[in-house]
Amino acid sequence: MKQILISLLVILAPLSISAQRETISLDGTWRFQADPMGFGKTPGSELYLKKLSETIHLPGTTDEGGKGIATTSRYIDRLTRKFEYLGQAWYQREIIIPKDWENKDITLVLERCHWETTVYLDNKEIGSEEHLSTPNRFELSDIATPGLHTLTICVDNTLKYPMDQWTHGTTEYTQTNWNGIVGDIKLVARNKCHIDKIKTYPNIKNNSVRFDITLKSRDSLANPPKIHIVTKDPQGNIVGNTTITPTINKGNQNIQHNMKLTGEPQLWNEFTPNIYTTTISLESDSGSDTQTTTFGMREVAADQHHIQLNGRNIHLRGTLDCCVFPKTGYPSTTTNQWKKIFTTIKDHGMNHVRFHSWCPPEAAFTAADEVGIYLQVELPMWIKDVGKHPARRDFFEKELYAVLDEYGNHPSFLLMCNGNENEGEGDFSVLEDLVKKGQAHDNRHLYSASTARTHTPSDQYYVSHVTAKGGITVYEGIPSTNWDKRKESDIDCPVIAHESGQRCMYPNFDEMKKYTGILEPRNFEVFRERLTRNGMAEQARDFFEATGAHTVLQYKEVNESLLRTPNSGGFQLLGLSDFPGQGSAFVGILDAFWESKGLVSPEKFRESCGPTVLLARLPKRAFTNNETLKAKLEIYHYDQFPIKKGELTWQLADNTGNVIAQGKANIKNVDCATVDSITTLNINLDKIQKADKLTLHATLNKTIHNEWNIWVYPSKNKTIDLFAKPEDRKEPSRDSLTRTKNNNHHNFEVATQLDKKVQTLLEEGKNVLLIPQTKIGRKTHFASHFWNPIMFNWNPMIVGTLIHKDHPAFNNFPTDKYADWQWWDILNN
Repeated sequence: MKQILISLLVILAPLSISAQRETISLDGTWRFQADPMGFGKTPGSELYLKKLSETIHLPGTTDEGGKGIATTSRYIDRLTRKFEYLGQAWYQREIIIPKDWENKDITLVLERCHWETTVYLDNKEIGSEEHLSTPNRFELSDIATPGLHTLTICVDNTLKYPMDQWTHGTTEYTQTNWNGIVGDIKLVARNKCHIDKIKTYPNIKNNSVRFDITLKSRDSLANPPKIHIVTKDPQGNIVGNTTITPTINKGNQNIQHNMKLTGEPQLWNEFTPNIYTTTISLESDSGSDTQTTTFGMREVAADQHHIQLNGRNIHLRGTLDCCVFPKTGYPSTTTNQWKKIFTTIKDHGMNHVRFHSWCPPEAAFTAADEVGIYLQVELPMWIKDVGKHPARRDFFEKELYAVLDEYGNHPSFLLMCNGNENEGEGDFSVLEDLVKKGQAHDNRHLYSASTARTHTPSDQYYVSHVTAKGGITVYEGIPSTNWDKRKESDIDCPVIAHESGQRCMYPNFDEMKKYTGILEPRNFEVFRERLTRNGMAEQARDFFEATGAHTVLQYKEVNESLLRTPNSGGFQLLGLSDFPGQGSAFVGILDAFWESKGLVSPEKFRESCGPTVLLARLPKRAFTNNETLKAKLEIYHYDQFPIKKGELTWQLADNTGNVIAQGKANIKNVDCATVDSITTLNINLDKIQKADKLTLHATLNKTIHNEWNIWVYPSKNKTIDLFAKPEDRKEPSRDSLTRTKNNNHHNFEVATQLDKKVQTLLEEGKNVLLIPQTKIGRKTHFASHFWNPIMFNWNPMIVGTLIHKDHPAFNNFPTDKYADWQWWDILNN
C-alpha cells in the first residue's frame, strides 16, 4: 500500500494549479505504451482500461522518449531519426479535478498533436480530433467531476488521408512524421457562461476596431451579463474603455461591438510593429471571466501588381520555412526561438516568410507580430489529385476554419494559401471553393488557391514560377543585368516569384556536431566517406567554401533581378537556410539551424536584399580596354520614409583598391514603393593595361552601398606563355599564334585533340596545351546544380567549381577560387 501511495505521488507531482487563470499544467511524466498494430481500440483489448507499462515525458515525442525502432539505416536523401515509430501510441496519467471546479466548463487543451488524437477519461471515450495546424480541444465538463481520474490519450501518426510524401505538415523529410504531443498540455476551467472566442477587425480610416465576441453559456441567465472592454495602445495607454450589456440565451452567441479609439492610430507594419492589447471581462450570474487578445492596426488589400498594407504598396522579400527543426523533429512552440529566427531573417534584409505546406504554432505568429514579418500560411496540402477523396477535402475545409479562427487576429498573418503546387486531373474547383469560403469567413487576409501551378480567378495574389506571359521565377543570373521580369509580372493580380534560387552547394561537415537531438546527419557521413574513398577528404573545406561563395554571388543576382522589376509583387527565396531533406538540399547561406555558415555577413547580404537597394544595369561583365563601360544606376526603395534630396557617389576600383574612375550625382526625392533610374555612367576603360578584376561601387548618402564586379582584358590579340611569370613575359610576334617560345621558360603547342603528333611531342618532353573540342566526362555549367543532384538526377552533376587561382595559367585571367561571372561563357560553352 505504501509503495502504491508513493507511485501515485510521483505521478501527481508535476501538476501545477494556477487559480487566477484556472489552468492545470499536465507537463511531466506520463505512462506510455506503443500500439503499432492498432489493437488498443478493439473490444477486449482497450488500452484506456488498462494501466500502461512504460513511461515518457510530455510535452514530447516518441523520438525524444527513445520509443520505437532504433534506426540502423543511413538515409542520404534526408536526416535520419534515431528512433522511428508509426501507428497508435498511448499516453496516460492521473489527474485531480479541484473541488472548486465543480459545475465549471473544463477543457483539455493539446497545443500540437501528430496526427489523429483520441481522448479517454476513465472508461469513457471523450472524442477524436485531427488538427495538424491548431490545438486540439476536448470538452470534459460532463464527466470530469472533482477528484481523481485517469486520462488516456491515443495519438496515431499514420497518414489518415492520401497525402503527398513531401507535405511539410506530415513529411519525414523535414519535421518528420512524429508521434506525440508538444506545446501546451493543460486543463482549463471556465464558468458556465464564459468568453469563447474574440476576433478583432481594425478600421484605420475611422481609428476603430470591431470586436466579434463569442459567448458560450451552458445555462440560461436570469440577468443580462456585463462585458467590460479595455484597449491599450502599444505604450500601455488606455485608448478605449466601455461596458456593454447584451442579452444572451443558452448556447453560443456572437456579440459585435465597435470601439472608437482615442488618439492617432499607430499602424502595424515591418517598420513599426505596433501591438494593441484588449482585455475583455465578463460578469454574469455564473461568475467572472477574462480574456486578453492582441491586434495591429493594419489592413491588407491588393492592386494589380502589389500587395498593399495600410494603403501603401509593399514588396515581399521572402524566404521559405519548410518546418526544419533538426534537434526536435517538430516545430518550436516558444516565442523566443521564433523571434530568433525572424530576427535573423530580417537582419538579412527580408520582410516575409512563406510557410510551405504547413502552419506554425501560435508562438510563430506572436513573434512575427513583434518583429514585423509578413507571413504566408498554408494548409498541410501538397497533392497531385485535386478533386478526389471527399473525406480529405472535408479535412482541409475544417483545417482552414481552424487556422483562421485560431490565428486570425495576428497582424503578421497577411496571406493564406491552400498549399503547394496542387495539381491533378480532378476538379480544381475544390480549391476555388476553399478560397471563397475562407474569404467569406475572414476577410482580414488575402487568399490564393495554390502556390504555383494553376492560377484561378479567385486568387487575390499568385505565387508561381510562371504566368501566362512567361517565367517569373529567377533561378540563376546571367552576366548581363540589363533585364527584369516586368512583362511576365503584368497579369491581373500581384505575382510573387516562387522558390527562386535553389542553387546547391557542398555540405559543411563541421556542421555535423550541431546535431545533438533526435536526428542524426548520417547523410553527411555518407558524403564524407565517399570523398575519403576518392582521396579528397582534405579538400572538403575548400569544396564547401568555394561552392558556398558561388551560391552567394548567384543569390545576389537572383534577388536583384526581382528588385529591378517595378511591377514585381515580391519573391520567395529557396532558400536563406538549408533544406536537409528531399535529397539533401544544401541551398542556404544559413544552415538548417538558421545559423551562419560564414559565407556572407547579414550586412553584405542586405546590400542586394533590403528596404533600399542600389542597382546597376550592366550590359555584360567582361570587357576589353578599348571599350566603354556603360551602366545605368537605379534605386529600389521600399523603406519606411521617402528619400529626400541626396548624393550618389560611385567609383570604379581595381583589385588593389586603386580608383580608375569616380563621380557623383545629385538625386531628387525618391518616394516609397519606387524602382527608378538615378544616373547613367560612361567609363572609358583604356587606362587598364593588364587583365584585372574591377569593382563598381555605388553609395547613396554615405549609408546605402552596393557593388558589382567586372573584368577588363587587353584588346590586342596575344598568345600568352602560361608558364611564364608576369614580369618575364614578352609579347609574341603576330605569326606565332599557336606556339610560344621564351628563352627562360617552357615551349608549348596548342592542340584540340590528343593525336599521334601530340603524343610524340609529349614523349619528347615538350609541353602541350590541350583544349579538346569534345570530351568524356561531365558537362560544365556556370550555375550550380538545381536543388540537389540526388532528387534531380540531371546534368550537369556539379555544385560549383574549385579553382587553383594562383596557378600560372591564370596570370592573365584574374580569378578567385570559385567561378565568378568572367567564367560564365567559358563554363557554359
